[in-house]
Amino acid sequence: MPLIWRYLLKSYFQVFFLSLSGFISVLLVTRFQEIAKFAAASGSIISIILFTLYQIPYILPLAVPISCLISAILLLQKLSHTQELTALRASGMGLMPIAFPLMTAGMLLGFLNFVVASELAPYSRGLSKKLVFDLVSTNPLVILQKDTVIKMSGIYADMKNIKEGQQAKDVTIITKNSSNDRLSLMTAKELYVIDNLLFGKDVSFISSFDSKKEDCFDHILIENQNEMNTKSSNVTQHMQTADWIKGTDYLPLKLLLAKQVLEKKSEFTISKKAIIEIAKRVTLGIAAFTFTLIGVAYGLEVGRQKRKKGIIQACLLASFFMICFVATKSLKGSPFIACMAYLLPHPIIFMFCLRNMRQVSRGLE
Repeated sequence: MPLIWRYLLKSYFQVFFLSLSGFISVLLVTRFQEIAKFAAASGSIISIILFTLYQIPYILPLAVPISCLISAILLLQKLSHTQELTALRASGMGLMPIAFPLMTAGMLLGFLNFVVASELAPYSRGLSKKLVFDLVSTNPLVILQKDTVIKMSGIYADMKNIKEGQQAKDVTIITKNSSNDRLSLMTAKELYVIDNLLFGKDVSFISSFDSKKEDCFDHILIENQNEMNTKSSNVTQHMQTADWIKGTDYLPLKLLLAKQVLEKKSEFTISKKAIIEIAKRVTLGIAAFTFTLIGVAYGLEVGRQKRKKGIIQACLLASFFMICFVATKSLKGSPFIACMAYLLPHPIIFMFCLRNMRQVSRGLE
């Protein structure tokens, strides 16, 4: 490897890893509320540590491109301000040979970022969800808390107080029965958990079932129990049997494609959600290379005076990509438009970067 390549790559990766560690720390703070809710409900330190570590793969696909941008633009500005770039060009090296090792590093990081986004992140997402379900299965009273780590759809819960996550009083729970599209009511004077067993006092159940006769009312079932007990896992068993683990967000790329083949009975038809999810993972992989190109193109300076024009333009292009990435979440009903919103920013950014590099090579700024 040429000496100049080693120098450039060493400087590039030094800033990259420093920026990456900083972004991981900052972005973990954005998920601190979810981590705090899990920690408040869980009494196991190991589970809390694992749940926190499982959040990192969510962060990496966005932290890696931004770190690439910062490291590339800082390196090129350093070369420009210390006149090293001028010396390299005076020795006969063009801009492309200088940028080549950095772009190669960007491609390598892009491939690794794609692997993280398509394989590691869905896997860790499933593991973190499993930790939550294990917690709820051990102590179902967790889902009755207001600031719970898991959100239940189709359920309303109200109570006077809950002590240390183990005891609740004056509980009222209303759920939707999907079998007959009716509501079911449960009330209890007291609910508490002891050794993975749920105990209740003065428990009442009101539910209904279809009479299966036209022009007839539903049959009402009312049951009152002075005391009851059951395994905690039985209460939340229906949560585990849901198809959450089969969602596109939880499947690695191979399993996602295999699922489409099994469901569609064809190798050439893919669902809308799968198309959008694959486009999302691809654009995150390309983003590392794209952001490195932005840093190289707009970190170059040929004038004697230091200007912030390049940094502003680089920030605008990076913001353009992030806005398109975030806005695509509202376009799930239109897979073609969503895929364009994910992928189209890359060629647009390429054109702006190549145009700026061409101007710099001609001595224009």
